[in-house]
Formats: sequence, structure tokens, C-alpha cells
Amino acid sequence: METRTCKSCERQFTGNYCNHCGEKIINQNDRTLKHFFGELINAFTFADNKLWRTLKVIIQKPGFLSKEFAEGRRKPYMKPVSIFFLANLIYFLFPLINTFTTPLSIQRNSFYYSPLVVAWVDEVIDQRNISFEEYKAVYDTKTTELSKLLLVVFAYMLAILFWPIHLGSKRKYFADHLTISLEAMTFTLLIVIQLFGFFAVVLRQFDIINLGTNFYSTSFACLALAYFFYFMERKFYSFKPRRALINTILCIGAVLVCLISYRALLFFITFWSI
Repeated sequence: METRTCKSCERQFTGNYCNHCGEKIINQNDRTLKHFFGELINAFTFADNKLWRTLKVIIQKPGFLSKEFAEGRRKPYMKPVSIFFLANLIYFLFPLINTFTTPLSIQRNSFYYSPLVVAWVDEVIDQRNISFEEYKAVYDTKTTELSKLLLVVFAYMLAILFWPIHLGSKRKYFADHLTISLEAMTFTLLIVIQLFGFFAVVLRQFDIINLGTNFYSTSFACLALAYFFYFMERKFYSFKPRRALINTILCIGAVLVCLISYRALLFFITFWSI
């Protein structure tokens, strides 16, 4: 059998694949248009299968994806960080609910630090001699851009709070808490926000019911997160029902703390960057 030299690592080998780095020998058939489209179809099919398989376990078995990832069974699914960034992209391409983008109108009226927001913004408007609407347009554009990056910070904050909540579990490494935090954020972005937002828009369009009120959105978010966190506690952290229920309440509280902190951080960073 002919001995070949690998183009990538320059090792000697026989056959069609380098036994050191796995590089494939390219022949004429690999350069045809037919082969190119075949590879393209395979890539999309493979990615699609992984995507739907991953979404299915996140919805049906909260914590299972992170458990598989932590224990080294990673091939059948997308990585938690990859599915998180995909969920992040979908949310910011189709922002049905302003949970994380948090425009200036919400920052000025909804939080404990809102009086400070009003004072600082009014001062800047006077100094620059511009209208509130002009400032708001610039602010909302900038804060939307920054919120895409700061969602990663949200995931880290949530992981930090998960650590003390789950003392006594087998998950002792921060990476484990960060992994399940990314899975929780994916569930939140796609199910708690996007799915609810979709139904809210559809039902409002047909004048059936206005789900956009704080009562409905908060109730749905609490129920959905309670579902995710309870089964996460059972599956990923392996706690018994009583401890899982207590931790579920603590995790919902942790999300609330992170959300308020995230929005405050988002305002301050946006304010100082424009």
C-alpha cells in the first residue's frame, strides 16, 4: 500500500486518513460540485439532528443535558454553551419581550434604582441640549447591543449563586454550576420568554386575552422556572424531593436577584458608553 505524507502534520501513513491527526487525503471526487452539496446537506442534517435532540432533552428532562456533558457523554448533543448562544441569537433577532434588552423607559420607572436613572439621564439631556426622545433612541440602540454580551455575565452570576445553594451535592466544581446555568438560561430564553411572547402576540392579535400584563407573564415565568429547577435538582444535582423543592424556591430567588443586578449593570454600562 502506498505511503503518503500528511499535508497537515507531515507524518508518514498509509490509507486515506492520517493515523496521527485524522486528515483526509483529497482526491478528484472531493472537488466536484456534487460532493460539495453532499457535504453541505450532511452538515445541516447533522446539526439539525443535534439541535432538536438537544432542545428536546432541555424541555423534557431539565438537567439531563448538563449531566451528560459533565459525565463525558457529549457527542449526541450540542454543547450547553453552543445552544445558549443560539438561544441568545434567536432572542435578539426576535425580541418579543423586553426582559433582557430593558429599554430606557423600563429602566426609568420599574426598579429601586430608577430615581437615580431619572436624575442622571435628565442631567445629561440638559448638558447636551437634546430632547429625551433623541437620547432614548441612542440609549435603546446601544443597550440592545450590550445586552447580547452581558447575558453571558448573567449566566456567570447565576452560577455563582447556584454554588452555595447546592452545597452538599456531588457537583463540586464551578464549571458544573456554570454548565447547568447555561442550560437554565437556554430554557429561559426559548421557553419562558420566546414561547410565551409568541402566544402573547398571537392571542393579542385576535383580541382573545392580553398575556402581556405583569400578572400573566410573572405567573408563567414562575411556573416554568419551577418546573425546570425542580427536575434540574432531581436529575443534575441528585437531591431528594424535599431538598429539591427548597432549592427550587431558592433558584427562582437567585434568578430574580441576577435579573435585577443584570438590569442595573446594563444601565450603568450603557449610560457610561454613550
